[in-house]
Order: sequence, then C-alpha cells, then structure tokens
Amino acid sequence: MAFNYLHTLQLAEQLQTIARAHYEQGRQDRSYYAVWLHHVWPEYRIAYKTFLRYLKIDVAGALQCPE
Repeated sequence: MAFNYLHTLQLAEQLQTIARAHYEQGRQDRSYYAVWLHHVWPEYRIAYKTFLRYLKIDVAGALQCPE
C-alpha cells in the first residue's frame, strides 16, 4: 500500500470519528456542514466536498490485508 494512501486512510478515520461524535440526523445545527464548519475546517483546512468524500471511504475494509 502506498504511503500517500495510508495517510488518506488515517485522515479519513480521524474525520469519521469527528463526524460520529458530533453529527445528528435531522438537526441543522448538528449537520455534516455544521460539523465541518465548527470542528473540521479550523483544524484540517479541507473543503466541505473533500470532507464528504472522506466520510464515504471504507477505512476498515481498506486496511485489511488480502489473503
């Protein structure tokens, strides 16, 4: 696995943890946009669309070694 891809998986895992901690379905003040605006943007400085793309990555499946 390439070094760049491992870094992407680590970042995706961190962002997914933040989203799980702060996102609530049906509440506008706890939407993915609000999570990005208040928790992700100040620390990671990535675009909202990039944040959504990282949320879709299957980290657990990608880190498993094929046998």
